[in-house]
Amino acid sequence: MFEHIVAAYIISHLAAIGFVLAAWRWPRMARGVAGIGFLLAGGFNMWTAMRTPEVYVQGFGSHALPPFRDFIYGPFSRHITAIVAGIVGAQTAIGVLAFAPPPWRKLSFLGAIIFLVAITGLGVGSTAPATLVFAAGMLLLLLERSPR
Repeated sequence: MFEHIVAAYIISHLAAIGFVLAAWRWPRMARGVAGIGFLLAGGFNMWTAMRTPEVYVQGFGSHALPPFRDFIYGPFSRHITAIVAGIVGAQTAIGVLAFAPPPWRKLSFLGAIIFLVAITGLGVGSTAPATLVFAAGMLLLLLERSPR
């Protein structure tokens, strides 16, 4: 089990570095990857929240920073599906807007940055600090002057 976690952790960091490089060199491709990634994550989270919501408490609680841990073991544990549904809404909006025209696309990138920085407090469960590296890639997309 531990080997799987370490492998996933390493892969997520390599993917985050790859995303930053893609956002810098091939922003259109990175935008597509981000959009599809957020849409898939939203779908996965909704499916999981409907079928086995307790995995969020079990998987994130013990690794989260204290304020996040208190929230996970407190209010979140009593309303998992409803809270995850709200998160899924945000992930879906970010994913859809990544494919929209530039003014809306920029909103997607800003939302992704806020989301990725916010989940960093979940610790290893969110693959932090890879979340911050992904956020840096989203910042590159946000600051891009000539959207391609």
